Order: sequence, then structure tokens, then C-alpha cells
Amino acid sequence: MTDALTSLVDEKLTAVPGAAVAVRQGPEPRYRSCHGFADLEWGRPVTPTTVFRLASLSKPFTALTVRLLAAAGVIDLDAPIARHLPDLPHGDRVTPRHLLTHTSGIPNFVTRPGFRGGITRRDHTDDEVIALFAGLPLDFEPGTRYGYSNSGYRLLDVIASRAAGAPFAELAAEHVFAPAGMTATRVLCDEAIVPERARGYQRDGEGFVNAPYVSMTIPGGAGGMGSTLDDLLAFDTAVRDGVFDLPGLYDPVRLDCGRTEGYGHGWYRSVYRGRDVAFHAGGIEGFSAIYVQVPAEDLSVVLLTNLGGFRCGLVARAAIDVVLDLAEPVRPTIHVAPATLCSLAGAYVHQAGELTVEADGDTLLVTHAGEPRRMRPVAARTFADLDDPDVTLDFHDGGAAALCLPLSWVTGHRES
Repeated sequence: MTDALTSLVDEKLTAVPGAAVAVRQGPEPRYRSCHGFADLEWGRPVTPTTVFRLASLSKPFTALTVRLLAAAGVIDLDAPIARHLPDLPHGDRVTPRHLLTHTSGIPNFVTRPGFRGGITRRDHTDDEVIALFAGLPLDFEPGTRYGYSNSGYRLLDVIASRAAGAPFAELAAEHVFAPAGMTATRVLCDEAIVPERARGYQRDGEGFVNAPYVSMTIPGGAGGMGSTLDDLLAFDTAVRDGVFDLPGLYDPVRLDCGRTEGYGHGWYRSVYRGRDVAFHAGGIEGFSAIYVQVPAEDLSVVLLTNLGGFRCGLVARAAIDVVLDLAEPVRPTIHVAPATLCSLAGAYVHQAGELTVEADGDTLLVTHAGEPRRMRPVAARTFADLDDPDVTLDFHDGGAAALCLPLSWVTGHRES
């Protein structure tokens, strides 16, 4: 097993400047290794205590901080956020629970035109960050859809701070990091001296360049934390030991229409080859990360890298395959009338782009993020990738389509 994981990791991580990876099954890691450099210019190697930016992998820790404050009576998850943000438009219709589950309808500020490379280079106060999206109309009525939004998690850290009367960084440290034994994890800021902080890189042709600067005043609870391999393993142990035993933390959100979407309170939810999976990935300029839990198998995978845009989910999935050796799903093809296929064609819009669906013979050609997939019908409203049967596309009432990958997922809506 160790040899197979070593071969896999050695093959997959040749394309990154540096990485730290662990696979735990049972009380101790079955595999744990570090690769490459935390700082290419100084030739400093990655270690288990190298601090990587977590990007959106911060969200589970933000959600946990908020849930613990709610359990202590500091925050009411179902009260309007206007209680804490009285000047925020739509604050009387949005609750912290909507923010936790990405069902608020508040637009995702990081996908707005001009955000990358301009706004990201300037320091912002909390109020200035909120002003980036406060005046925008809602993408949908709260509770009616799922729409991933960094804005919501940025609001959560401000709400937590105002409700508890303390900086969010202190609240996360007190309620989550310290109880979990995460001694090096923190909400990052540019001014602080952070021992063993990794530098971030982007690919440039065959080599690497320093990643563009992003002011750490911007991401906050949405993506501004830093952590180490050792700390994430400590957190994983704390979860396993029931240190944070909160009801409903992982439950998929139920929309007003009754349909569930694969996101709980800071955790994506999916099923991979018959096993429930909880996970979150993160990506920011210079860094990519993922943390996966397979509770039924007592299995977790952690991968931290200092390369922006690296597809950590592919490595994590391959590691799960090595450890569990689960059979690939068998999905028999069914016949769907050509007229039905044509009726499904269109553009399904989501916060970060769109899914395009075209009818092509007896299959659908589905394109997302520039990647085309040919998909065949396996149920009345479910299609599977011809080359990867773990990838499915499900059509729902109300013009929704969900593209489900083993460790990624997006729902788009066809606009009328």
C-alpha cells in the first residue's frame, strides 16, 4: 500500500513547486510525505510544519467557528443578519444559515469584473470588502437555490466578530484551532511574521513564477487561513475523536423546493462509489489544497501545494482508489428520445460560469470550465461520462442541472 501511494504521489506531484500530503486510515497516517520546495528562491524544502494558504479550505473552519458560537448562544443561525449588519441591503431576508450553505443569493464578489489583479492588490477594511458586493442585486431569492459565494463567508466572519465582540482571528483560534491542537494555523495577515510560511507560485510555460500579490485583508473567513500538514492531521484526529460534535454540520442543505444540494455547513457532500464523502478544496493565487473525509472507511486525505490552479482533487481521488480499491460503477445505457435530449440543451448558469449542454446523436456534449465531456443516458434524467462513469449530470425540476464529479460539483440553472 505504501509503495503504491509513493508511486502515485511521486508521479502526480512532479508538476508542483512543493507539496505536503497525508493519507490517514484509522488512528494513524498510513502515508505522509513532503515534496519539493516551500521557497524556490531560497531552496527551502517543504516540511510537515510548512504553512500553506488554505484558500477556500478555510471555509470548514469558519463554519465551525460560527456553529460553535451559535451553540453558545452568541449567534442565532435563523435570525436575519440585519441584526449584525443593519445597513446591508437584503439583510432582513438573509440568515447566517443561508450564508453557511451558500443559499443566500448574495453575489460572489471574487467573480466580479475587475476583481483579479486590481482590487486584490489593495488593502481593504471589512466594510470596504462588503461594499464590493453590498449594492448588487441578489442572484436569487434566499433559500431557493444553491450558489457558491465567497461573499457569504466573508460576511460570516464579520458577523462572528461583531456578535462576540472580538476579532474573528481570535475567535477561530479560541474555538477551533486550540481545541484541535492546531498550533500553527491562523487567519493570515501580510504584516505578521509567520514561521515557515510558504511562497506561492504560478506556472509559466515549463517553469514557475511568483504568484500575483493578493492582500490578505480581503479573503478573511472565506479563504484567508493558513495551515500545515501536521495541523490538518491534528484537526482530523479531533473530528474523529468527537471534539466538535455538532448536529447537522455535514447535512446537505435542503432548498425551499425540497431538493437537496451537496453542501452542508462548510463541507461539500457527495457519494463516491457507494461511500459518502465530505470534502473541501481551496484555490487562490499561488496555492491549491484539498481535504477529504470518507467516514465509513475512517479515511482522510490531505494535500497542500504552493501552486495556483493545481487540480488537487485528481490526486486525492487517485489516493482513495489506491487505498479502498472500490469497483468502478456499472451504469447501463438506456434509450432517451432525441426530442428529450434536445429539450435539455442550453446554457446552465452558475456563479462562476456556465454549463453548456448540446444534444449530439444519442448523447449529450457537456462543457464546463473549457472541458468537454460526452455523456450517455443512464436514467431518465441522469447522464454519465462515457470515459469516466463516476462523473454524472443530473437534471432537476426548475431548469437546474448538476454536474457531479468525485470531488467537485456545480449546479447551474437555465435562464428563462
